[in-house]
Amino acid sequence: MERRLVTIMAADVVGYSARMELSESETIRQLSALTQMIGEQVSRHNGRVFSRAGDGFLSEFPSPVMAVQSGFEIQRILLASDQSSGNPFQLRIGIHLADAIVDGQDLLGEGVNIAARVEGLGEPGTVLITQNVFDQVKRAAKLRFEDLGERSLKNISEPIRLYRVVGDLENHSYITGAPSPLQGNGGRDLKRTNPHSLALVPFANLSGDPEQEYFSDGFSEDLITELARFHQIFLISRNASFALKGRNRGWQQIGKQLGVAYCLEGSVRKLGSRIRITCQLTDTQTGEHVWAEKYDCQLGELYDVQDELAAAIVSMVAGRIEHQGRVAAKRKKPADMLAHDCLLRGLVHHRLGGVTRETAEKALHWFDLAIEKDPDFARAYAWRACAIATLADWTGENVWDEMIASSRRGLELDDSDAECHRIAGAIALQTRNYDQAEYHYRRALDLNPNHAYVVGRMGELYNFLGDGQTALKYQLRARQLDPFLPAYCRELEAVAYYLLGQYADTVAVVAQLSRVTRIAAVYRVAAYTHLDDPGGLDNAKNALRIIDPDFTIQRFVATEFYKDPCLVQQLRDDLCKAGLKAE
Repeated sequence: MERRLVTIMAADVVGYSARMELSESETIRQLSALTQMIGEQVSRHNGRVFSRAGDGFLSEFPSPVMAVQSGFEIQRILLASDQSSGNPFQLRIGIHLADAIVDGQDLLGEGVNIAARVEGLGEPGTVLITQNVFDQVKRAAKLRFEDLGERSLKNISEPIRLYRVVGDLENHSYITGAPSPLQGNGGRDLKRTNPHSLALVPFANLSGDPEQEYFSDGFSEDLITELARFHQIFLISRNASFALKGRNRGWQQIGKQLGVAYCLEGSVRKLGSRIRITCQLTDTQTGEHVWAEKYDCQLGELYDVQDELAAAIVSMVAGRIEHQGRVAAKRKKPADMLAHDCLLRGLVHHRLGGVTRETAEKALHWFDLAIEKDPDFARAYAWRACAIATLADWTGENVWDEMIASSRRGLELDDSDAECHRIAGAIALQTRNYDQAEYHYRRALDLNPNHAYVVGRMGELYNFLGDGQTALKYQLRARQLDPFLPAYCRELEAVAYYLLGQYADTVAVVAQLSRVTRIAAVYRVAAYTHLDDPGGLDNAKNALRIIDPDFTIQRFVATEFYKDPCLVQQLRDDLCKAGLKAE
């Protein structure tokens, strides 16, 4: 008897029997259309519908991420649909990951039953997932979730923790995926191998304790930050580096995909306060190991080891180090390295801060604890400002004063920390203080010239200043630093082309995105009002309706921080011309 691990999605039409009593023929017509739509969406996410029983659907997927994205898309399409009956179908959807028995084309077993039980607990229009699905998708599904706690299911012996999908996560910090095509105007290839270029594969955790993963990831991120300070090398961004984690790729493949000459890998073993670090530098063209080293240190010596390691790597890659310039930008070591440990733990939760309220609260807790252990730890204050803002997305509280105060305190303590300036720049832009935003972003780039996210944010700033040409230069640079640049960063290219009046290019960029974001969808609609393509405009409007069924022009333009009010008015006029809802 064959068994396999699969992700099961159960979907059921709400009130189907009552509909059949009211109008059998219309209900059957609508069910036929629904069946086709579900089949298309399931197939689009590499799944298959393996069972249909009246108004119920059972589907299998090779990946929990694909299953959750499929279920969410199905619900969004139904929410945005304008069916002629005026009474569109509603679905409940439940998703579970489990071992299943294969019976021909059918799947059987407790896992299938659990998916069906979970679906029955949902409200109409919702997607519920079990704990084991959440554990697999929380970093990669680009969605927000609400923790519903443990629930008892009929004929299932143990309670199961459930989560509800509550919406898109536009600013997810841990997004990875297929690299975006690195093409500029005219198909110019941007991915040339720089002889002084480097990618860092996140160091492996050899501590024998999965709970120590935060430490090895944090060490890798700190080392990326240190290496990024050197102007002599071209360093692939943190986001692109972490996209390599856990993937068995050869050096030549990494070199070709990321356009780098060298790759650094290693491991971290932490036993109490003792740490062992091993690292190896490889030439991606030849596969030759050009340098390797091992370090043993105490926790309190970690910063010094990272400094020494970064200097050795840059010396091997670039051949020389401008020592004087680097010393000026050297970070301040925490007075208590336990504060640094708390910061690393907080960052793990902060990367998922928008996924659930609980992760946002945990991030803030760890940053507060870092400050409690070391009241002069600048970066903890900066990240605390970010965490305050993320938690406010869940609570709706006005936290501006607290957020600004925390950010300012970080800068007062360490003006040479790039993250402190990056976060201060983001806050300044939100308050429309363009000069201050530019100052902090430029200072962050002076301190960390390889920070792809800051380079991209400079592009966003120049968009809001109305300078699409300069914005594009920064965006293309960001794509060089990060071939895995998330859609919520690449959308800024579409905005820049819109500002330049290159409306066809706006549409083309949106078509390249791995996921069409709300902002990209809006600017695509605005661009189509300048193109002679009524069908394209209708499709763009329908796509926006699926992404944001409650979209209004007034609410959207209020979040576009253009310095020139004429640009705000142009965007408003174009969206009105497209026939979108004003308020």
